Amino acid sequence: MGRQELLEYLLKEVEKFGFSVISDETFPIPAIVNTDNKIMIYSSVEVTPFEIAHELIHIINKDNHRGKYFDAINPQEVRANHEAILLLWEIFEANGGDYEYFNVFINITDVPFELAESIVKKEYLEMHEAITEIFEDEIKVRINKQEMHDYIVDYISCFDIIENVNIYQFLDCYHLSHNFFNMAEKEFRLLLGTN
Repeated sequence: MGRQELLEYLLKEVEKFGFSVISDETFPIPAIVNTDNKIMIYSSVEVTPFEIAHELIHIINKDNHRGKYFDAINPQEVRANHEAILLLWEIFEANGGDYEYFNVFINITDVPFELAESIVKKEYLEMHEAITEIFEDEIKVRINKQEMHDYIVDYISCFDIIENVNIYQFLDCYHLSHNFFNMAEKEFRLLLGTN
C-alpha cells in the first residue's frame, strides 16, 4: 500500500465514525479533529498518514480536551502517538510489510523514527519471544514423545507375549500423568502394529 492509498484508507476510516472531513490547502496545521462537532480538517499539502492516524486514534478514544497541537506531555497526545504507530504498523504488516522493511514503513507513514523504532521494536521483540515460546513448547512435546517412546519400549521389553495392554497401568508404572493417555495409546499402537 502506497502513501496515497494509505491516506485515502485512513480518511475513509475517519468518515466511518460519522465525521465530516474537510481538506484545505491553506490550513495552518497538518490535521485536527473536533470530536464534539464530528469534524476533521486537514491540510492536503502538509498532512501525513501518521497525522491522520493520530487524529483517528483521538476519534476512537473520544478525546476532546487534548491541549495544544503536539503537546508532548499530555497523556492523550502520548497515547494517540503510540496507538497511531501501532495502527499503522498493523496496516503495514497486513499488506506484507515486516521489520526487515522498517525504513519503508517510515517513508510511507512519516512516523517519528525514534518513537516508531522503540514502539515497533518492542512489539516485534515481544512477538518474536512469543513465537520462540511456542516453538519451545513444540520441542518439549517432541521430547515428551521421545521419552514416551523410550518408556514404552522399556515396558514392552519386560514381556514375552503381549495380548492386552492396560495403558493406565503403564502410566502409573512410570509415574506419568494420565493426561498422556492418548500419546501413550498412539505410541503403543505404532510399536505393536495395531493401527
